[in-house]
Amino acid sequence: MAQAESERMRVVMFPWLAHGHISPYLELAKRLIASASDGHHHLDVVVHLVSTPANLAPLARHQTDRLRLVELHLPVLPDLPPALHTTKGLPARLMPVLKRGVPAVHFATCGAAATAFFIHCLKTDHRPSSAFPFKSISLGGVDEDAKYTALVAVREDSTALVPERDRLPLSLERSSGFVAVKTCADIERKYMDYLSQLLGKEIIPTGPLLVDSGGSEEQRDGGRIMRWLDGEEPGSVVFVSFGSEYFMSERQMAQMARGLELSGVPFLWAVRFPNAEDDARGAARSMPPGFAPARGLVVEGWASQRRILSHPSCGAFLTHCGWSSVLESMAEGVPMVALPLHIDQPLNANLAVELGAAAARVKQERSGEFAAEEVARAMRAAVKGKEGEAARRRARELREVVARNNGDGRQIATLLQRMARLCGKGQAVPN
Repeated sequence: MAQAESERMRVVMFPWLAHGHISPYLELAKRLIASASDGHHHLDVVVHLVSTPANLAPLARHQTDRLRLVELHLPVLPDLPPALHTTKGLPARLMPVLKRGVPAVHFATCGAAATAFFIHCLKTDHRPSSAFPFKSISLGGVDEDAKYTALVAVREDSTALVPERDRLPLSLERSSGFVAVKTCADIERKYMDYLSQLLGKEIIPTGPLLVDSGGSEEQRDGGRIMRWLDGEEPGSVVFVSFGSEYFMSERQMAQMARGLELSGVPFLWAVRFPNAEDDARGAARSMPPGFAPARGLVVEGWASQRRILSHPSCGAFLTHCGWSSVLESMAEGVPMVALPLHIDQPLNANLAVELGAAAARVKQERSGEFAAEEVARAMRAAVKGKEGEAARRRARELREVVARNNGDGRQIATLLQRMARLCGKGQAVPN
């Protein structure tokens, strides 16, 4: 076939205003551009990534002629200055409304299991026959699933353009013919199939979209973390982190600190505190008084999660089970200690248990309520118990699965092909 002239395809990406959502969008943008540039698609892809200045400022170094950062300026309100135009405190009325006539694709940054769960629960009338069909993911049956969905997704706001419970279903409904999901078919195939059945749309996995852990940013701590890990025995350390969007209460911090000490296991705890008084309700703003761990290292603020997980001394990951953290843990072959706190995290934790990727789970009386003794028990089981041995074997298997999916350019090529067809472009793209 004769070499065809390249067609330009412009892609607008509009992620939710949170770092945990923007990061996978950024990685997907880079891979779409790279896939289009490999010479086989006859497409010149330009991605416009839209967010507020507060979210885009840290991404400035990623901007190129094909990856353009577009600032969205929200109204400046007394309680919402530009510096806070991010996840925290964003009024519901500022949620975006899709433009008519522009092909749009919903990109789910959480997994297929969690997305299918919420869509099932939001669509069903909760009769006994309407139970979520995967018991391993369910939170305890129809009633418990309905209660949790109502807690997470059915808040009422009289100022909202779209009711809370309708946002996810409506966004998926408006997705043009298919839905992209940050996942691996080898891990979530049955959940992808069920989500496709619920939506009547094709589900296209993008792979895990793992961000390279190399670069100068890893050295901003002066190498202190790596030096500390170098001094520990292989597989002995539990890495403790609860993501970039959740701040623990004082009680949670106290229980976690005591649990880490009770475990007798070396640990590396990456902890964050809110910057503004209204940034997180009831959040702790300092370490518990008197907490001076003999066998651990506490890092406040930034820490390179993948780089820590890949270190030989890292034997387990005590995690909130955010979807990116679950995938990164599997990518590095590190078993998880699951302590889910909210939103999709309990569902991701259940999936990790089903896959054999979780060595233990911290028992909770209610969501977010855990005791120090349970933290210590789960950590010891993960590092020293039979559960940990089995999970480490399974983690090594999953590492190969995730690596294969992360490096498989065919998934991104498939997504690029479908997007091009929506725009009436890329007719030369091979099937």
